[in-house]
Amino acid sequence: MNLKPFLLALALTVSVASADVPAKDRPLIDGVMQRLMAVSKPPAGVAWPPVLEVREEDVVNAYATLKTQDGGNPPVPHIVFYRGLLNKVIENRADRLAFIGGHELSHLLLGHCKPESNQARTAFLDVVYTRDQELAADKLGMELALKAGFNYQAALDSVTRMLEVGSSYSSFEGLSADHPSWKERMVFLDPKQAELWKAMSAFENGAVFLLIEQYRPAASCYYEVTGQFPNCAEAWSNLGYALLMQYCDALQADELRKLNVGQIVCGGFYRRSATLETALRGGDEELWIEAVECLEKALALNPKLTLARANLGIAWLVDPSGPKLNKASQYLLEAARTAEQDRSLNDLALASVLVNAGVADLAGGQVSNSVARLDRAEALGRSFAGSANLAPSEALITALLYNRAQALARGGRPQEAARLFEQYLDRANQSSAWWKLAQEQYLALCQAQKLTPRQPKGPRAMVRYRPLTSVEVKPGMLVTLADPVEKVPREARRVPVAGPANLAAYHLPGVDMLATDKVMGIRLSGAEAPPLSLRESGLGSRESSLRVGMSKQDLEKALAEQTYDFRQLDSPEVNYRFYRNLGLAVLVRQGVVAELMVVQLPAEM
Repeated sequence: MNLKPFLLALALTVSVASADVPAKDRPLIDGVMQRLMAVSKPPAGVAWPPVLEVREEDVVNAYATLKTQDGGNPPVPHIVFYRGLLNKVIENRADRLAFIGGHELSHLLLGHCKPESNQARTAFLDVVYTRDQELAADKLGMELALKAGFNYQAALDSVTRMLEVGSSYSSFEGLSADHPSWKERMVFLDPKQAELWKAMSAFENGAVFLLIEQYRPAASCYYEVTGQFPNCAEAWSNLGYALLMQYCDALQADELRKLNVGQIVCGGFYRRSATLETALRGGDEELWIEAVECLEKALALNPKLTLARANLGIAWLVDPSGPKLNKASQYLLEAARTAEQDRSLNDLALASVLVNAGVADLAGGQVSNSVARLDRAEALGRSFAGSANLAPSEALITALLYNRAQALARGGRPQEAARLFEQYLDRANQSSAWWKLAQEQYLALCQAQKLTPRQPKGPRAMVRYRPLTSVEVKPGMLVTLADPVEKVPREARRVPVAGPANLAAYHLPGVDMLATDKVMGIRLSGAEAPPLSLRESGLGSRESSLRVGMSKQDLEKALAEQTYDFRQLDSPEVNYRFYRNLGLAVLVRQGVVAELMVVQLPAEM
């Protein structure tokens, strides 16, 4: 076939259709899009070629859409590029634009922009559809770019540049977004390095789980990373931290009383990697040993990891056989020294290292050193006290109150110590094991000083729960949202779900795992459904459970301060109570909980 007349006509129509593209951008945009459309078959039922536009907003984005016309004329496709994308990602490089433009063109070629008036949809199904569409557009877009003669690796640079400018999130967070994360999309786009992209995606998910205090799924993510990349020091450090926090989470007040150490500060501070399971109870020495081994492995690979060193200090403070103060101080004090120069740490992480070093000082009788570290941590804390992320700063504030009160008591100022314990008891989470210890010390001080103890004012704010991410679908088997479908138990029976072609329910007694290539939701129903663990925020906090079959009254009592709205999941006709802060959907029928579902949904606009 002689393509010359066709290409000439195409060039003329594209030139007219790109009237909304500034003159300075036309050579690049028209040139790339002409080559892509030359290897594309125009779709039926729409005007062609698409109108090309540039929006001058500083936004890293592009999209394709159809605009209807009057008089029964076919709709007109538009492809829109934003100035932020052109300046920060494309950077006048044709191969990069070829993949981005090919991706948006593919949405039109594949019919993704057609209104589906006969298809009843929900927010959950929209995410499933969009996920499929984005991956399909990625695949066809790259094929078009290669057919048009663009360079594969240079086209992939558009994605790595997206990551460099911060246009990314974890695959877990992507469950409530309108696109999958770039790292999981790169598993399909860059198959030669698929294992690396999978590991990077798991690393990011683990960082999110650490941040929201879901330590067991975090550990699962880092087991995956260390298995694939055993020389990744940050993954070993994060794995050790996740295991150590599982150990600490299960410590009860009597165990902390025997340890006789102040309140440590913990949080999911790890956000990136530079180099790339059973139910557990308190006092699990094997878990503690594994945590220490992982943290030591991290330091052997990279001795500069300040937080790995700091967490080893915490580990020796909570040694199952009793605190090892010399070792704890050695690691914590060295971490405190290096933290001031460690540019990878934010102020929260630095303040937490200093508080924990102060705990070690106090346990060793170094009261003045402890107070100096607490002063420095408090000064740092003021820099983020007004942050929207209140949980970590609140943990720091309560730890400062507790440890200052202990320092005052040991420094011969018992009445001032009592006043600080009062503030702590008013503010801290009453389900925390340290709260009980603070109350004991406060009452003992009041008795010794002949002070009249007062009742705590109670929690300052509503009870905060850790967001739900996982379900133990059978003993010892944890399934987490965003897990690859390969992690679903092999014995689960696959049942197709009406709607997206590849959405299926993987059925075990009492459990359905809704999945495409990843687990999108975990539904519990029926008499065999396992309980759903619910834990308050904060280390060593209270744990409870929700169950299918519990009464509506018991549900509302358990979640008394949690807000919800009504949303639909895989059926537009069924309304669930959706507790966004928990990632929990609940179906109530005839005054009884009929279903519980762990799921992430996009926010309603």
